[in-house]
Amino acid sequence: MIALVLVTSCATTKTSKVVITPVGTWDYSITGTPEGDFNGALVIASLNNAFSATMNAKGNELAIDKFSWDETTSKVGGEFNYSGYMVYLDAAIAGEEMTGTMSAEGMSFPFKATRKK
Repeated sequence: MIALVLVTSCATTKTSKVVITPVGTWDYSITGTPEGDFNGALVIASLNNAFSATMNAKGNELAIDKFSWDETTSKVGGEFNYSGYMVYLDAAIAGEEMTGTMSAEGMSFPFKATRKK
């Protein structure tokens, strides 16, 4: 019995850390803007540890400039020009959901995205 306790107490346990990544296609919505609500697909790619992102809606594609990913905080960020206004993305990923804001001209609007399966 003592031998069993010694053997099992020396056993190692492996823990696997789930790696969160923004890479993939996300169904997004932006609500409450003066121009109404927006929805579409946010596509995030990675090449040589550099990330890029585009927003696709109704056949239009808009590149997000200066897209960033912070693995430590699980946050994404970026900026792009939309109709002459600088728009800023600030969101966090938790599981298969991304939530945050899109901001422009001092106004912030809820941003939510769900990873496509």
